[in-house]
Amino acid sequence: MSLRYPYKMSYRKLRGTFGPGGGPLARITRLRMVVTSLIRHERIETTWNKAAEARDYAELLIQRAIKNGDKHGPTMELADFWLLEKDLIHKLFKVFVPRFEKCPTAFTKMYRLPYVYPGKGREMGLLELKGNPWPPVLPEAIDKSKHINNVLLNAARQDFRMEQYKSMDMSSDRWHKESVSQMSAAMDTVAKGSGLEETVTDTESLLSDEIREEKEAQEMRELQRKIDSLKNRGKKKHRDEDDDDDDDGTYV
Repeated sequence: MSLRYPYKMSYRKLRGTFGPGGGPLARITRLRMVVTSLIRHERIETTWNKAAEARDYAELLIQRAIKNGDKHGPTMELADFWLLEKDLIHKLFKVFVPRFEKCPTAFTKMYRLPYVYPGKGREMGLLELKGNPWPPVLPEAIDKSKHINNVLLNAARQDFRMEQYKSMDMSSDRWHKESVSQMSAAMDTVAKGSGLEETVTDTESLLSDEIREEKEAQEMRELQRKIDSLKNRGKKKHRDEDDDDDDDGTYV
């Protein structure tokens, strides 16, 4: 048993699609204009919804061009439909196909642009193709590791850590020596004061007696096993002789 909830699919709102009453044809025409501008300029600024929807069609167009080439009829029809300016078909196959032929990820990038106030209140976005000749949208991080203040701070940090390591090693060695000396002194004191040495010798003698008794018991078991095997062998020989005597008799 599964629960089902009604889901109403909401489409992206593309404003300015040639006025009210344009319908799906006006929507597709607007997207064709966005894709054509992207292929022409390689970076465009438009509303976020237009950029997000046109991005899918641009990715599909470049992917089919890379996969099938300019000798494939359906691919050429697709390029002819989406590119309103026909000179861009040559750019698609001669410029973008070699550029993105070994690209393992998406061919485009999207960025959200800040709101402009006062403005129309629309969420703006930037859509671009990778490898475009324009300056990067996000500034590159400046390497400040070679600045004089960072160099001095790193050197001071390393010296402080080395001093800490040395102090830790010295303290650990000192603690080890002290602990060993204290343990040896305590053992000597206990041994002298409570007769620990005699207890140790008594324990050793008891252990040696137990070991000797265990060895003697093991030897007795071996001897008994040998005797039992000899007895069994004699019984078997006697039984075989009786069988031979029975065979020599005369049967009527």
